[in-house]
Parts: sequence; structure tokens; C-alpha cells
Amino acid sequence: MRKSLLALAVIGSFASVAHAQSSVTIYGIIDASVQYNSKVATGTGTGTGNRGSVDSGAINGSRIGFKGSEDLGGGMRALFNLENGFNVDSGAAAQNGTLFGRTATVGLSGQFGSVLLGRQKDFTDDVAAFTSISDFGGLVSNVHAKDLDRTNGERVNNSIRYNTPNVNGFFGSAIYGFGEQAGATSSGQSYGIGGAYVNGPLGVGLSYFESKKANIATSATSSDVNSTSATTCSTGTGNVGDTCLKTFTLAASYQFGPAKLHGSWSQVKLPLAQAGASSSFSNAAAASFSADTTGQFAVGGVNNDKTNIFDIGVNYSLSSALSLLGSVQYARVSFVDAGNGKMLQLNLGAKYALSKRTSLYGIYRNLRATDMYNAGVNSSSVPGADTTQNALNVGVIHTF
Repeated sequence: MRKSLLALAVIGSFASVAHAQSSVTIYGIIDASVQYNSKVATGTGTGTGNRGSVDSGAINGSRIGFKGSEDLGGGMRALFNLENGFNVDSGAAAQNGTLFGRTATVGLSGQFGSVLLGRQKDFTDDVAAFTSISDFGGLVSNVHAKDLDRTNGERVNNSIRYNTPNVNGFFGSAIYGFGEQAGATSSGQSYGIGGAYVNGPLGVGLSYFESKKANIATSATSSDVNSTSATTCSTGTGNVGDTCLKTFTLAASYQFGPAKLHGSWSQVKLPLAQAGASSSFSNAAAASFSADTTGQFAVGGVNNDKTNIFDIGVNYSLSSALSLLGSVQYARVSFVDAGNGKMLQLNLGAKYALSKRTSLYGIYRNLRATDMYNAGVNSSSVPGADTTQNALNVGVIHTF
């Protein structure tokens, strides 16, 4: 009996050690705000009206996630991450109802770095940490070419991503998304690469991403989830496997005492864009964003072939709890054989930390467009024929 008890004790100790080598974390963010929008298209003629709403994920997308790791020995670990996005205002699932729409990955890590398989973001999301996206999140994604530059974090389905180890502050990543179309390897294919350097107060990064057109006739989808925001990636324009989107971002930030300065330049190219029926912009008959039935003179529209986005900002800490925020984004939007449009967005705000996990914020935005349709301060509040729009968000963020 004594030997049996001793054996059970030994087995139990090994089980405890094995359990200690694995870990699972449940985490989340809930971001809710009251928002006021001016000049929101009503869908009737060229009319607009002011709108009030309760919004979810204005700065940080609301989410609940599960992540964990297991020690496999020899410096090797197994990793997983499942993250669900939801709208706190309605309780509905975000990302078009996808269960783990924000992230679904499994992989291995070691001295070589890490390899992850599944639905995940490309390296542009890492580079965005050096931009005003880190302060304003989705509140500035529309002026960033409806996030075709990917700075607000877009996903790649059917993907494999390799992350290098951090070597003296240098690290990088490469990602490949399978189109998974039989007999047409390039259909819906995507890939990206990037690198960054962080040393004390300095951070700088560069990323590149490219998407190829999927076979629309067979309903094949692109591995790049956001490519449908570009008309030429989601319609019959061009051939299957043609490159329909190219984007790169260069960004840097520096901490000067209480002030963190950041700046970035992004460029989005849409190689399959075509000249439209009109050689100049006119919004006289516009009933809503891109109401021109030919889809011209809009970000990602049929004749939008290139967009350059410049973003500068500052985060100034008045105290350990209170930060003042400011940024400006300027987008120069090129149209095939029809000149250029412009969008300029000004953002001012403040965040106040009530605790380590709960913060209040207030953000004001003004977006102006010239010689093109205004993309709107967010996708659900486009201003139709109006070229100027204002918005105010007052909200709370809780993390757990």
C-alpha cells in the first residue's frame, strides 16, 4: 500500500509539472462610445442629416480572445490564438459573423522565430504601432484609403506567417496567403513582407503587401480579406491572378520626454484601375458615397489607381493618467486620366486612465474632400454629396 501511494504521488508530481509547462489566457477589450456625426447621407436624393449613435470599437475593436502555449522542450513551444470580434452596441458578431474573425492561428516557436498557420494579420499591423493608428485606431481608417493600406489591421485567410527572432532590436516577418483555387495557384493569392527596428525611444518599420485577383466566375475568394474594398479586386476587371493591389508603409516614432511623435507614409496602388466615363469630378447628382453608377472618383473606385497617405501625430502625457492626442492625415487620391482628389482629416482628443484597465476618451474629427467623394469618417456614416464631415466620440475602454 505504501509503495502504491508513493507511485501515485510521483505520477501526480509529473502531472503538475506537465500542467505548469502549458498556459492558457483569456483576455478581451470592450470599447463603446456615443458618437455624433454631421452630414450623414439619408439615401433620399442628395439629402444628409445629423446622426447620433452608440458605437462599438471606435478606437479598439471589441473582442474576446484565448491564447496559450505549451513547452515542448529544447526551446520549442506550441502556440495558439483564437480571437472573436463583436459589436458591444448590439451584441452581434463582427467580421461578417465569423466566429474567430479577428484571429485564428496555431503554430510553433523557438530560436528560429515562429511559424503560424490560419487567419492572421500581416506585418503592416506591427508597423502601425509607430503611427497615429496606435492612438486613434479605426477612427482614421477611412482616410487611410478605407484601410487598403492595412494600417488598421487586416486579415489574411489560409495563411502561413514566419516571424524572425528579435536580434538587437531588429525583427521582421513574411506572410503568404493561399488562394486555394484548383488549377489556378495565383487566384486569390497574397503575400507580404516587412521589418522593424526598436531601440529605446526610437521605432521605425517598413512593410509591403500584395493581393491577386480571385476567380469571380467561380466565386473563389481572395485570401486578402480587405481586397473587396477595391472595386478592381472584386469585379470582372482584369484576369484571374492579376495583381489587383499593392501597398507599402514606412513609419517611425520617437519618444521626447512626455511627448511621443509619430509619422508615416503609405502608398496604395490598384494596377487594374481603368479610366472612367468622366474626365472630371462632379458630385451634383450624388445621392450617397460612390452614387455615381460608374463607381468613379472614390477611394477604391473603378478609376482610382493610386493613393498616397501622409500621417503625422503626437501623444502628449500631461500626467500618468491624462494624455492629449492630435494627428493629421492627408490622402492624395489619383484617378486614371482624370487628375487627383484630396482628403484631409484633423483629429483632436484626450484619454484619461481611471485604472490600469479602464479608460475614458473623447475624440473630435473633421474630414474634408476635394475633387472626389468623401470616404466618410467611418463606413456607416458616409456624407453623400457633401465634401465635409465632422464627428465626435465620447467613450470608455475596458480591458481584461
